[in-house]
Amino acid sequence: MAAPVRCLAGTQPEDIAELRLLLELPALRKLADRGLSDQELELVRKLASATMRAARSGDVLSYLQADIAFHRCLLELTGDPALSDIARLMLAQDRVCAPDGEGSEQIMARDASEHGELVGMLGDGMVSAADHLVRLHLARPSASRPTSPLPAEPGFNGDAGA
Repeated sequence: MAAPVRCLAGTQPEDIAELRLLLELPALRKLADRGLSDQELELVRKLASATMRAARSGDVLSYLQADIAFHRCLLELTGDPALSDIARLMLAQDRVCAPDGEGSEQIMARDASEHGELVGMLGDGMVSAADHLVRLHLARPSASRPTSPLPAEPGFNGDAGA
């Protein structure tokens, strides 16, 4: 039985993708505009590499955990901790609602590769290119992403009132 997670009541996968665009795109634009320090770039580069390692090994659970860590880290770097907390809920919902299917390794590898490209673009100050890639990356339907039950987080028991 899958570990319970808090779901955004009545939210469809395509709505989650749209919400993620509304949340993550301006945040990543902000990061691209201000630039990342060498330490921040190294951190996001390591997280992007973790998604690629998990994708190459075909480990869906490790990939999903690394993917969430990557996206949350980028949002945390904006200096607004609420963005990361909101993203955690959306990312968990996005992964739980999507079906597992054939080709998940290729999907993970594509998405992990895009993480690496995004880090490079942020490091090079390529704001427009990063913006375009983020739109592409986040706008894909969740149904094309691999899933695996994620462990429940403390305080989230699947009850909408929690």
